Amino acid sequence: MMRWWVERDGRRVEVAVRRLGEKFEVTVDGRTELVEWTGLSEGLSALLCPDGRTYGVAHRRLGSRRWRVTVGQREFDISLRDLLERETAAGHGPAAAEVAAPIPGKVLAVHVAPGQEVAPGTVLLVLEAMKMENPLVAEALARVESVLVSAGMTVEAGQTLIRYHP
Repeated sequence: MMRWWVERDGRRVEVAVRRLGEKFEVTVDGRTELVEWTGLSEGLSALLCPDGRTYGVAHRRLGSRRWRVTVGQREFDISLRDLLERETAAGHGPAAAEVAAPIPGKVLAVHVAPGQEVAPGTVLLVLEAMKMENPLVAEALARVESVLVSAGMTVEAGQTLIRYHP
């Protein structure tokens, strides 16, 4: 079973997922559903519930452990956090965080510097992968602690690019 807390629209939600063959048992804040998840194409899936409800789900990765998910007409920005991060955040205020490369690629441009304060949506850097430019943006108001890459560098998926304090 995988467990996280999810930050969604400023609210923290406990999530646990267990794979049961072709289905998934999903528990959100103590409420459990057995669902099927079918990938339809890149960024588009179907969520099938046992009572016959079916939802189209569009999903796009925004950064390391960050997603924009659209279910029906509702859109959510979701940040996955592990349980240790939840304890750290609860006990000691905002911890340092990082921006990691969501995919391998080449850094085209870095738009921030250490000490700079950034607002949500600010482009931090641009990563090129498969001949596409992928801007990585700030999730929240933050101060850049360090920039670990420069333009022209090749990076691996999951590699830390920038550290910041929310």
